Amino acid sequence: MLNKAESMSFVEGYEKLKAEAGKEALNAPSRLPLKAIKFATSVFQPRDTNHAFLATDSHMNALAEAIRNAPDNQLEAITVWWSGKAWYVIDGHHRLAAYNRATTQDKKLKIETIPVQAFRGSLDEAIREASALNCRDKLPMSKSDKLERAWKLVCLDNGWTKEAIRDAASVSIRTIANMRSKRKELLKDQSASELLNLSWHDAKSDGTTMTVDDDWKEKLAIAWQKRLVKVFAQKFAEQPEIAARAIQIYSQRLPSMLIREWPDELREVVDEEPHLLSEPEF
Repeated sequence: MLNKAESMSFVEGYEKLKAEAGKEALNAPSRLPLKAIKFATSVFQPRDTNHAFLATDSHMNALAEAIRNAPDNQLEAITVWWSGKAWYVIDGHHRLAAYNRATTQDKKLKIETIPVQAFRGSLDEAIREASALNCRDKLPMSKSDKLERAWKLVCLDNGWTKEAIRDAASVSIRTIANMRSKRKELLKDQSASELLNLSWHDAKSDGTTMTVDDDWKEKLAIAWQKRLVKVFAQKFAEQPEIAARAIQIYSQRLPSMLIREWPDELREVVDEEPHLLSEPEF
């Protein structure tokens, strides 16, 4: 896990950072002390690192090894943002955690400062920037993570265009339009803050949270996901055509059954790549 101490919801983390607004940073540093950079993963990390723990842990181990092997013990600069009180990482969570892991595992390794790139902007702008940068990160974001982050950006209602949210979260314009319509519908009975605390999954269910029946399914799905990651690591995500064929070999009926379970994801793919439904040329 990137930050075991933080167990805040998005809204709690968001309000905490808003309360830190104050003095502007005097300059835009190119390096910062390792211990001076803080995490706010509930706000700036779009990935669900708890559900993807094994993949995340493997990624951080690889980064920690790269740090130990690098001549200067440095990785690519992380992106930080000044809250008015402290510097927070908005892109490079795994790199920052890997520095901490490497120095913890090797007591002889001394890393006082690390390279950074400072982002200047408001808290909401920093959240959007974090989403955009993380979508391009080497550790792939799941479709679910992208949808959840897009929903948060829609709920912040900062006047961003659909195109701006699409570019930040890597979801389709149609999906963003659907999210805006759902937000407008739910605001009749719930506050804007309450909607920020809802997941997109719950919002689609008219704002109702997961039931007891759904809860056991979710826990079982997470257990299966961890077993898949343990066996295949990131191979399913890196080689989807082989993964798809393996599923088809396992069961001829399973692909169509899975499609029925993912109607929103199917629409998203069709919106982004309509040619997939065109007749094949012979």
